[in-house]
Amino acid sequence: MPTEMPLGLPFVVDTWGSSSRRRRHHHFLTHAHTDHLANAQEADPGDTVYATKLTMRLALQRFPQLERGAFVEMELGKRLVVRDPDGDFSVTSYDANHCPGAVMFLFEGPFGNILHTGDCRLTSNFVQNLPLKGDENNCRLDTVYLDCTFSKFPMFPSKALAIQQVIACILKHPHAPFVYLYCQKLGHEEILIEVSRAFGSKIYLDRGWNLDYFDTFSLTVQEIITDDPTCRFQIVGCSQFKEIKETNLEEARASRQPEPLLIRPSTQWYARAYGQNQKPSLTEAEQDDYGVWHICFSIHSSRDELEQALQILQPQWVISTTPPNFANELNYVRERCLARTTQENVPVSINFCSTSLAKEVYEDFVRRIPFSGKSPRVVQIDQTWVDHRTFGLSMRVNRHISEHCMNMMGQAIMSERSDAAFAMHVLHSEYAKMLRDPFQYQENISDDLTEQNQGYKLDNMDAVFMPLQMWNTWYLVVANFWKKRFEVLSPLGYTNELIREARSMVYNFQKAFHNAYPGSRRVKIKAMDITFHTISNSDNESDSGIFIMKALDLYDLEKHILFKDCDAKGLREHAKGLREHLTFYLLDHKYNEKTHIMYKG
Repeated sequence: MPTEMPLGLPFVVDTWGSSSRRRRHHHFLTHAHTDHLANAQEADPGDTVYATKLTMRLALQRFPQLERGAFVEMELGKRLVVRDPDGDFSVTSYDANHCPGAVMFLFEGPFGNILHTGDCRLTSNFVQNLPLKGDENNCRLDTVYLDCTFSKFPMFPSKALAIQQVIACILKHPHAPFVYLYCQKLGHEEILIEVSRAFGSKIYLDRGWNLDYFDTFSLTVQEIITDDPTCRFQIVGCSQFKEIKETNLEEARASRQPEPLLIRPSTQWYARAYGQNQKPSLTEAEQDDYGVWHICFSIHSSRDELEQALQILQPQWVISTTPPNFANELNYVRERCLARTTQENVPVSINFCSTSLAKEVYEDFVRRIPFSGKSPRVVQIDQTWVDHRTFGLSMRVNRHISEHCMNMMGQAIMSERSDAAFAMHVLHSEYAKMLRDPFQYQENISDDLTEQNQGYKLDNMDAVFMPLQMWNTWYLVVANFWKKRFEVLSPLGYTNELIREARSMVYNFQKAFHNAYPGSRRVKIKAMDITFHTISNSDNESDSGIFIMKALDLYDLEKHILFKDCDAKGLREHAKGLREHLTFYLLDHKYNEKTHIMYKG
């Protein structure tokens, strides 16, 4: 299934679920393969679908419900301005070299420049000739959503060479009474056209066998299709191909008659063989044990092609169009995008083996957690507080850190910053909920970020820290105004989902901050790039919160922290030391109004 676009964007690409429809009425469809139309029957009648004319005609064959909404025809290379209440943006479509009607979309707007490739075959010559790279239209790509379907496969023959292999295979079998071509419904038209031209023959398609195939080919290659069943060249699908292989081929062998020729041009058979450490030929057809001839014909890019394309396009960030995020395994992404996430000049990890007093306070504090009745407040700074039960249960080993404890840590850190080297603000967890659903809270976010509600101007800060959690994993987004960039600090590394959510959060914060401080000369919020950093080698999501709490205290906006194993007992023992250390820190905080309740300092 295609990757969802970040929620804050005013458009979606190739997705039709409930989260895609929510307050986003611009649906862009790259091509008409069914996996890109899943749930299209649920499209809102008030939405607008943007696609090429052929793609829309093909989509309507399967989902006539799409006709209820508006349709905007996309013409190759033509820039279209889309009016939207949250800000106009433009989109340009380019040929994707995938299947008839398939395009890539270049979006340009307040969110930056985003290229969504859909499914594509990006050979270096093809990318070099894209108008996108011309002098007049050259632009800095912030993000590329890239088709990485076969990013593990090193190389493919070109389409032209693969088609020549199909023709050569047919020429080597002049006595085959029938040539059965196992073709996709959409994507193998170039093969059919060239076979028809090379042998001066039309190709038979049984309309009764599969009406969908007939309807599709009637739109894409109608001129070469015939209804004559005696024709030597015939198109078959999966079920037909299997039947022919098991009956016609065996019958011919049993009667010693010329065998029919079964050809399957595809990539799957080669990808499967490659995964089993086999290396079938890419320069000529290969016959399997069942008598089927295979040719490596791909409408997706190989790894080498993706690497070369990225070197030409030079995007700032790359995300796979479908999960999992195989883009992270590409050399370009590792060296040019993820290289910024490595820990350069990392300080030696501090051993947070707590003091004997901290251990004693921690053990006593955890032992006396009230499990019934009213739980007293144990830490309170100004109007922010946390009670014994919530705090105690959160700080126990292997327990998830609650948002109340994270808010308390943020308040504690900010209260001590009067003499600090830089000014910082830690956003309350409520803002995370707002940033996650900007359509519901858009005005509230901007209003709450203003000087009137915060007590000071955020654009006078050196950084804004945003502790966030996705499911049970905490991570930290830092708006680093010193370095003019956003930094995402994650204790557990990065999944496609976390990257997508973090970028969505950043975009939504940029928008809200700009609305709150539209005339800011110091902070050019929309020009700030985003980087990603891993701050521990832990795999325990329950410890993610404790690392983020300490990161709020340690991070100096320049040198990142990396929590490593500190002793033979490993990182969980390290995390326990942090829990003891931070429990004592908050209970003993000089501005804590409830210190005397728990112990005598």
